[in-house]
Amino acid sequence: MKRKRRYTTISAKDFIRGPYIKCPKCNKNSFGILMICDHHYCRRCAECYYPSGHEPPAKYPLPELNKKIIYIDQFALSNMMMFLNPSTKAYQKRRVDPFWGKLFEKLDTLCKLQLVICPDSDFHTDESLLSPFYEPLKRMYELFSHGVSFYDHETIQRFQILGQLKIWLGEIKKLDLNVHRVTYGNINAWQEKFIISLNLQNPQELIDGIRSNREKVATGLEYVFKRWQSEKDKDFYYWYNEEKKAAARALVGSYQQYLQNFAVVSLGLVPFQVGDSLPNMAFLTFNDIKERLREKRIKKEELNSKLGEFLRSQIFEDTPYIKISSMLYAAMARQAASGRKELPTSGFATDVRIISTVLPYCDAMFIDNECRNFLTERPLCNEISYGTKVFSLANKNEFISYLENIRSKASKGHLKKVEEVYGPDWVKPFWEVHKE
Repeated sequence: MKRKRRYTTISAKDFIRGPYIKCPKCNKNSFGILMICDHHYCRRCAECYYPSGHEPPAKYPLPELNKKIIYIDQFALSNMMMFLNPSTKAYQKRRVDPFWGKLFEKLDTLCKLQLVICPDSDFHTDESLLSPFYEPLKRMYELFSHGVSFYDHETIQRFQILGQLKIWLGEIKKLDLNVHRVTYGNINAWQEKFIISLNLQNPQELIDGIRSNREKVATGLEYVFKRWQSEKDKDFYYWYNEEKKAAARALVGSYQQYLQNFAVVSLGLVPFQVGDSLPNMAFLTFNDIKERLREKRIKKEELNSKLGEFLRSQIFEDTPYIKISSMLYAAMARQAASGRKELPTSGFATDVRIISTVLPYCDAMFIDNECRNFLTERPLCNEISYGTKVFSLANKNEFISYLENIRSKASKGHLKKVEEVYGPDWVKPFWEVHKE
């Protein structure tokens, strides 16, 4: 039996949508939105297709934006997804706290009003891959990020180290923590109405690798936690300094491991594997440091000693992700030594990596209770001062108030412009995001 071919015909009219105004050429109420660009939008008539050909585009400027950058942790995305997704048991049995529906409403509306952006990260991707609801979770974080993503965490950490190197070399006085340098996509762009997303088939070995690595880290942390429990004669700053020193050792160890893997593969002693052959974060970081030292006329035979000198310096230890993560682990160690019996959760190490990497670039973060509690303790609340507001379920009503305050400060002119570009119904929450 011969199969019938199916065709879809797309015309220019398919790309024109409301809100419509009167066309200056044919006078019909069909002059709609053709496209929304970063700082302007264009109109075209759905009837006479004005402007077309050599006619000048109907281009309208849009005002500059200054969106708040809010990081939403994976557990919050998961709960909002379950609140909205009829295919989950939690939704079917009505076991999801209504707070998550309220939070979704606030975030979705603020994103549509062009007041807030919630960049996604490689942590969102990895955590979603471990869930049976990968695609619904992906749809959630892409709805709030709208194409804006943080660079992978190792790249951001490398950039921070190289910034600290500039301080060490006397080139700058303070690290530049400009979020635009560590994100893909234009944060302050006016967004199109639609999101283009591609769902790729993720290899099972990738998922297994993420899960295996997480389990190894959790096992290692369990071992360290038990050691902390026995160190009752130590104080916070002992563990803090221990963690800071460990950062340099970890980089050196990772660098040496890469060189060893590369050597055995090159000699044909083990089969070629992409993961073991691609340069890792430590290798790239050390190469960048040495290149900068060469530019400073450091002799070849002195490069390694200078590199070591930098890694042992206080300036290196003040790298934001090192300082923040070291303090969070020291806070956990203090609890362990003070009698805590409960082991850290399997996701604690991931939470530390997330917070230590992206906190300096955010206006606000919504994270788990434990890490937020640590960040509000001394000396963390005094030392980690990047102006980032930190929320969790423990102060969830404060987070809602924070979001409501962002909307209340939007000018009438801004709200009118949003309606002009997107229409009066645009800001209604997308409750049907997970409904077919």
